[in-house]
Amino acid sequence: MRLQSSPSLSPTQSIRILIADRNRMGNQLLAESLGRDPRFEVVAAAAPKEILSVVTNLQPDLALISADFEGAAKKGLQIARTLGSRNPSVGIIILLEASTQESVIAAFRCGAAGVFSRTESLAELARCIERVSRGEIGANKHHSEFLLQALRSTPSCEGIGAGKIDQLSPRELQVAEHAAQGESNKQIADRLGLSEHTVKNYLFHVFEKLGVSNRFELLFLLFKECNSATPDRTSLTLALESGHPIETYLVAAEEGSAAAQFVVGLAHLEGYCVEKNGLSAYYWLRLAEASSRELGHRSRALLEQLRNGVEAHQIEDVEQRISIAVKNNKLFQSQRPVEFIKRNADPLALNIAI
Repeated sequence: MRLQSSPSLSPTQSIRILIADRNRMGNQLLAESLGRDPRFEVVAAAAPKEILSVVTNLQPDLALISADFEGAAKKGLQIARTLGSRNPSVGIIILLEASTQESVIAAFRCGAAGVFSRTESLAELARCIERVSRGEIGANKHHSEFLLQALRSTPSCEGIGAGKIDQLSPRELQVAEHAAQGESNKQIADRLGLSEHTVKNYLFHVFEKLGVSNRFELLFLLFKECNSATPDRTSLTLALESGHPIETYLVAAEEGSAAAQFVVGLAHLEGYCVEKNGLSAYYWLRLAEASSRELGHRSRALLEQLRNGVEAHQIEDVEQRISIAVKNNKLFQSQRPVEFIKRNADPLALNIAI
């Protein structure tokens, strides 16, 4: 999780602020409120599509960005991520509708240096602005606890006592931590500058040295060593022996199954048996889209070959059956696709990658 910071300002220097609230009225009200405080200078009140260009032209010290805009939920988080990568010197404060753990963590993951809930007072917003302007994290007690909980729940090899972990090389430790945090072999390879084949070899040695057989056992081993409240290895083994489908989906997804990639993306999207993580959901759903496109190209090429040996009336009959089957697909009819996974997932169904 990357946090933005801005250079500390001198006591006599006003803090130059860009405002991008959820609508035009919100911009006006917030600008008027902050404009009464001599510590602040509102340099602009921008619409979502103007934020990046205004920041480039005016170079404010801070940007107050609503997480949601009218008709565009979470648009502010997307803008914050882009803004943080392009203008790391600009401190970002995300304006939230409510201080839920999910919304607070999502804001910081998208590059915020501070968060402010609309249920709080403007005096608290002023304090948040000052903290971020000094290069500090703008988070109240509850927000800070959310961040600490997120950090504590992140699998890590640090702090684990002597024993099996000592058998791992520094690079194996890196690969183990990334794997336990839900990253795919490709993600680990890109992050560490390795080939996917090398990552697989590292994981093979990690599993062998730690006495685990898959990522889920690795995850629970790290949790168990760092947190005594974590279920023990026996309960984990029983859970895996019961045939939980998500592990099988993950294996199939890494092997290239578009269907499995879609399912893993949905699991991350809704936090079903894995961490609810928008970036991981985006990765797997985007990969599913790309894999499906390639699968479509390959299928069309094979279909062209098959049409030469099939009668036209037979093809017409098959096309009608296909149309009916697609309309009756329970997955696409489901209001929440993850419910389909819970009800119908069969771990044996994905032993062969599509």
